[in-house]
Amino acid sequence: MTKSTLLPWLLLSALCVAGLATSSYLVYSHYADRPTVCAGIGSCEFVQTSEYSELIGIPVAVMGLVFFVGLAALCLARLVRGQEVSGWANPIAFSMTLGCTAFVGYLSYIELFVIDAICVW
Repeated sequence: MTKSTLLPWLLLSALCVAGLATSSYLVYSHYADRPTVCAGIGSCEFVQTSEYSELIGIPVAVMGLVFFVGLAALCLARLVRGQEVSGWANPIAFSMTLGCTAFVGYLSYIELFVIDAICVW
């Protein structure tokens, strides 16, 4: 595998680590019933306890954690197995990321126009 095909997957892996850390913290604060640290920016507690913080009984933070675990697994498969898995890893990673971006857009809309509160997380 050349450096030019390796670099995007390495960058995506680094972003997965950041996403795993963030979503793990939010899952912890949800289940430990602890307030999230917002540093005075936004209304995280209001957002985290709103009716939109769960979907069919599953906290949105758990969905984020599952997404980042899955994407990290795809990155690992692509980095270890190389071109052998590119036929299926590339479109799956793209589809997952596109779907997640759409869901985040929906949640941002809910924050801005429905519950009128923003959480930086």
